[in-house]
Amino acid sequence: MVINKANEKEGLEGLLEKAKNFYFFGFFEGETGEQAPWFLRPSITFPIAFAVVGAGFYLTFALGGISERGAQITDELDDIVLSMNMIKDAVILAMKM
Repeated sequence: MVINKANEKEGLEGLLEKAKNFYFFGFFEGETGEQAPWFLRPSITFPIAFAVVGAGFYLTFALGGISERGAQITDELDDIVLSMNMIKDAVILAMKM
């Protein structure tokens, strides 16, 4: 125990050494440790997934699926916040004089 404590690194080096031993659950690795097929590797599947989602968003936007209609609706809370900003601005202006 004492020998192990003496060999342990401290600070950032110790943290990095400890992080190298962490195991993160992987969806793409088998129980036997064999490597997944090339088309299931994260370096391929994740960029493809982001590209598909990005293309879907672009198509939705380009074809008019996303649009803003009408004027912005304000409610009582908006009035309170806007009036508080006016009061704050008036107080700051008065303090500068």
